[in-house]
Parts: sequence; structure tokens; C-alpha cells
Amino acid sequence: MGASHSSSAIVGGVVRPGYEGVRDMFRKNVETGRERDAQLCIYVEGEMVVDLWGSAEGDSTYTADSLQCIFSSSKAVSAIALAQAGEKGLLQHSATIASCWPQFEQGLKGSITLEDMLRHEGGIPHLHKSISLADLLPSTLGNGVAASILAAQEATMPLDTPREYHGLTAGWVANEVFRRATATSLGPWVREHLAKPLQADVYLGLGEEEMGRVRDVTALSTNMALLNSLLPNALGGQVDHNIVVFSKILKSFKKRFQEPDPRAFAPDLVEMDITLDPSDFIANFFNLGLWRQAECPGGNVHASARGLARLAAAMAGGGQLGGVRVLGPEGWALLHAAPIVRVDASMHGCRTEFTQGGVNRFEDYPDDKMGERVLKSGRVGFVGWMGFGGSVMQWHPALDIGFGYTCTLLTWWDLANTKARKLQKEAVRCAVSLKSEKVDVNNNTNTVVKDSVAENHVEGVPAA
Repeated sequence: MGASHSSSAIVGGVVRPGYEGVRDMFRKNVETGRERDAQLCIYVEGEMVVDLWGSAEGDSTYTADSLQCIFSSSKAVSAIALAQAGEKGLLQHSATIASCWPQFEQGLKGSITLEDMLRHEGGIPHLHKSISLADLLPSTLGNGVAASILAAQEATMPLDTPREYHGLTAGWVANEVFRRATATSLGPWVREHLAKPLQADVYLGLGEEEMGRVRDVTALSTNMALLNSLLPNALGGQVDHNIVVFSKILKSFKKRFQEPDPRAFAPDLVEMDITLDPSDFIANFFNLGLWRQAECPGGNVHASARGLARLAAAMAGGGQLGGVRVLGPEGWALLHAAPIVRVDASMHGCRTEFTQGGVNRFEDYPDDKMGERVLKSGRVGFVGWMGFGGSVMQWHPALDIGFGYTCTLLTWWDLANTKARKLQKEAVRCAVSLKSEKVDVNNNTNTVVKDSVAENHVEGVPAA
């Protein structure tokens, strides 16, 4: 409980001058054990300014090239691939799903469009019959088993809002639409049209060549998390709340994820045992080889922070990074257009702002409630999403920032991904400060300010 890892921790990588605050925050998280293994990569104006990785236990085999499951950050990756296909005219976000998949109209789903599904308004946040990972492998997607279960599911909309977060189901539906429209699934498309041109380690459905690079995820047990809530962060506590607040969070988590739903939903996947303590569930399920090999576009992309940041930087740059364009103006607009602000029935009254393309805009509203402020603090202006336990893939078009973060220690109770959120906030502060300094120098001295190419090397690690 609350152990310091300052003597064993290894932190490697480089940062550009001006981003030392990001480096120091990342290093502290690793050295205090708030992270076990983690990666952080940030681009600003098309240039990499932060590239860090660290291991609290001093595992020198953990590097910037290690791969992690990024959970629901996968949604942003898949949304970009869908926008690419939309830009090529291969599918229409505004078309009903049943127009290309007639069986889907069962169960009051005939009018549901792809953009409805991507906004989490498809009416099937969960299923009454579980799908097996074995039927989501690239080699078995065409057998129709998963498709028939999704098609047969009856739509059930909440009373007060059409929006209810679709953790995995929307991605499965989108993949079936994509497969029918393009004659391939999202996994090979992501590999060929995103990972390959950008030289980015971002994969949906791992092959044998990537499996050895993946690191297992882990988590504190409920009891250990409770014990950590008794210890101040300054003394190594790994929970950001006192035990009174944290006990309320645990109660809410249990109600949302572990107690039976009154609509009698089954676990989304056959292999899931939601009765386990979160730490056991995480270790037993998310480290399965089948989970890593299957295609769950809403939840099981595996990536490095470098890969996520490169893809996010391309989105921040209007669809292009360097000389590589992955989305043209039409596709970029398709991804970002028509955001709708609505309360999400699964988020305790909090609102999200998903676009027609399936990414969320983080913006302040005058009447923000506390939960919304916690979710968005430091993220205003960013677009994208985040993943269960800590990962983040987001971009900031106005400041031209691409942000990627991965980790192995999942803080399963923290649905705002606080550690990454604070790093995002510090990165924005640094970027704005540097931009202001350049403007001041230009205005006051009338001289040309050149970008520094010097880098701050983390102690003990050579330049990349």
C-alpha cells in the first residue's frame, strides 16, 4: 500500500525545452507507483515534443515500442477508419444500418443509422445474448454468428434521453456495416490505411508478430484501493479521494458494472465474469490471447502512445502529419461535424458531445455539473475519447496538439482518467506559454524566433 518506487523506477525518453513540467509530472507518477508501466507521447504543430515511457519496477524491457490495450480509446481510432471509408464513398454515416444489412431492422432497429450508433444512440448498449471472442476473430467474422446476435437484439431506449454509452456493441455493429460495405473488416483496414502510412503502432486484432510486444494489464483489488484511499497522495496513496468519497464511487461502480441490469442484459462477451473483483476480472479477461486477437473496434485496439499520438497529431493537423495525409478535408469534416450535446443515461446525468463520426468534443457549458467538470477539466478544446483504466487518444485542433497515453495499471474506479487529464492540462499550459513567448519576442525585438531543436533527455537515457 502506497509504496514508493523511486529507487527502482526507470523513466526514459526526451522532451523539448518548455515541456519539463509534463516530464516531471509523468516521472512522479512512475516513481510513486501511481503507474506501473506507462507511455506518453505528445505532438504540437506536427512536431514531437514529449516522448516518455517508464516502469515503476525497473523493467528495462518495457519501452516506447511496447503495446497496450487502449480500451475505449479504440473508438477514436475506429472512427477515423470509418471516416476514411465515408470519404471514399464506400459507406454513408447518415444511412440506416438496415439499408446494407437488412436483418438489422429486427427489434425496432430499422430507422437506426450508423451515426446514431456512433453517438451511442443505437438502442443496444448491451445484449441479451453474449457474443464469443471466438466469433470475433478476423478469420471468423464472416461466419455470421456475431452478426445474427446483434441483428436479433431489440432496441431499448432510456426514457429521458436516446443516449446510453455503447461500450462494445456499437463497434461490433459498425464493423459489420464496414465489412459489408468494403469487403474487409476494420482490423485490416486500420493496419493498411492508418498504421502503415503513418508508421504508427496502432492495431485492431493482433497478429503473431505483435503479440510478444503486448504488456499485461493489472489493477489494485477493491480492498487494496480502499486501503490506499486512507493514505495521502504525498505518502504514496494511489487513490485521489478520501475513503468517504471513494466508498461512494465504489458503490456507483458496482451498481453500473457488477449488479444485474433490470433489463436482464447478459455480459457482452461469453468469456466475461463480471462477478469477480475488478482486479481479478482485469487480469483474467483482458490478458487473454483471444481478446488481443479479436476485433472489438470499440474496445480492444492495442497501441503504443507514439502510435496514438501520431494518429492524433494527423487529426489535429486537419488529417495530415508531415507529408502523410490520412483524411482529406471532406473526411475530416465527416469525422468532426454535427456534434450533439445530450445527457448519457449511463453517466449519472453527465452530458457528452459526440459527433456524427463518433468522436467526443470536450467543451465547457455554462451549466456544467460537478461530474462534467471533473471529466473535462484540462480537456476543453480536445476531441477524441479515452479508455477504461487510463488510456487517452485525443487531439486539440485549435492548438494543433496530438496526445497519446497508455498504461498497464488500470485505475478502474476513475472514469475520468485523471492522471492523463492532468498531463493534458500541463501540456496545454506549456504549449500556450511557449507560443506566447514567441509572440512576445517577435513583437518586442522584431527578430525571427527559431524553434529550438535541443531536447531535454531524461537522465540515463540516450537521445532517440
